Amino acid sequence: MKHKSDKNNGNKTKEVFEKVVNYVQTIVDNGEYEKFLKFQKSFRGYSFNNLILIFSQFPDATRVAGKSKWIKLKRELAPGAQKIFIIAPIPRQYSKKVKIVEDGKEVERVETYKYNYYRYVYVYDISQTIGEAIPLENYNINSNEMCYFYEKLKNFSQFPVYEKDLDGAIQGYYSPSKKEIVLKKSLSIDDKVSVLLHELAHGLYDDFDYKTDRNLSEVFVESIAFIVADHFGLDTSLCSFNYITKWAKGDPKVVLDLGSKIQKCANQFIQNIEKFEMQEFEFAV
Repeated sequence: MKHKSDKNNGNKTKEVFEKVVNYVQTIVDNGEYEKFLKFQKSFRGYSFNNLILIFSQFPDATRVAGKSKWIKLKRELAPGAQKIFIIAPIPRQYSKKVKIVEDGKEVERVETYKYNYYRYVYVYDISQTIGEAIPLENYNINSNEMCYFYEKLKNFSQFPVYEKDLDGAIQGYYSPSKKEIVLKKSLSIDDKVSVLLHELAHGLYDDFDYKTDRNLSEVFVESIAFIVADHFGLDTSLCSFNYITKWAKGDPKVVLDLGSKIQKCANQFIQNIEKFEMQEFEFAV
C-alpha cells in the first residue's frame, strides 16, 4: 500500500507546523519552558505538537476533551467556553488501477493508497465545563517523602548505585562501560534523587553521541529528570534550568524534534516507576 501526497492537506500541515514553531519560539523567549515541561506531564495521550497548541492557547489547562466526550461524562460546556484547536489525523484511502511490468510483461493491478487528512478539531478544558464531578487520577507514589522515593529509585535502577566522595562540582555520573551510577555522598537526599533521575535517564534513554552532541544529551536527560521529579513531588527547577535554558535559546525546530523524544521517554520513565511500585506492593501483600 502506498501513501498519497495531497496538496491541500500538505498546505494545512505546513501552516500548522509553522504555528507550532512560532509557539515554541514564544515559549522559549518568554522563559516558559519550565512551565511547559510541568504542563505536558498531565497530557500523556496527546502528540507533542498538540501539546504546544493547547499550552499556547490555554496554559492553565488540566484536562481537555471534545464536546461529545464531555457530554458522555455528564458535563456540558459553560457559556462562552473557550475553544482550543488541535490537529486530528483522519485516515483515508483510495484505489487506482496501475500498470506494472512483471516477468517482462505489462500487467494491470489495483493499488490501494493510504494517507492521512488533517483537520482542525476543538477541545475544551474541564474548567470550561459544568456538571458532575470527575475523579482525577493521582499518580504520585508516596506523597513528597524523598527519602522513601530515593530508596525506591535505587531498587528500581537497572544499574548498581554507589555513593562516593567525588571531587569538585561533580555531583554524579553514569558509567556506560561499567554500567553503574555513582552519586556524590555529601549531597542532600533531594539532590541525590535529582541526580539519580538524571543519570538513570542517561543509562536508559540517552542515545546521543556524547562527543559531538553533549549539549543535546545533557539537556535531553535533564528535561526528562525534571518532568519525572516534578511528577513525584520534587521541584528541581533551581538546578535544572540554568543549563536547560542554554539549549532552549536555540532553533525552535530542534526543540520540536527533541521535545517529542523528551515527552515519550519521560512518560515511559514515569510509567515504569509506577509499575515497579505496584509490583513491589503486590509482593508485599
